[in-house]
Parts: sequence; C-alpha cells; structure tokens
Amino acid sequence: MANQRQVSNLQAGDIVIWQNEEDLSGPLPDTMGLVVDDNPDPDDEQAVLIQFYGGDDYQAGPLQYYHHELDLFLEKGEIRIQHG
Repeated sequence: MANQRQVSNLQAGDIVIWQNEEDLSGPLPDTMGLVVDDNPDPDDEQAVLIQFYGGDDYQAGPLQYYHHELDLFLEKGEIRIQHG
C-alpha cells in the first residue's frame, strides 16, 4: 500500500481525493479529481492535470498541480491518492 501515497509516480487514470474537514454545519464531502494527463518531460518541473467531478467543477476543465504542491498536501493529510 505504500505506493498509494506517492506523488512521484502519478499518471493518467489515478485518483486524487481532497479530504475536507468538518465545519460548523457538519462534515464536508470529499472532492475527487481524476489525473487526466501528466508531464513526463525530465527538463520541466513535474506536474499533472487533474479534472474535478461533482457540482459545477467539471465545467472548469482540468487544473495543473505540480508534484511539490501535491507532496505538501499529502504531508498535511489533505489528500489521498489512489493509483489506477
């Protein structure tokens, strides 16, 4: 299961789940994003494109996240990664 927590090997088809905290009105739902593309260029900073689903999120199109950003979210326990 250790590989389920790695950002360095994210690829298309993997799922990233942002785990929402509770607020005053109760627990917020988690937000799922699907990795739709990655940047394998070794001369560029590693990044992935994540498409969010639910509500109106899908209409915005995929968002780019750098691996170092996702590593910080993972260290803080704010995301879970499920490799496809």
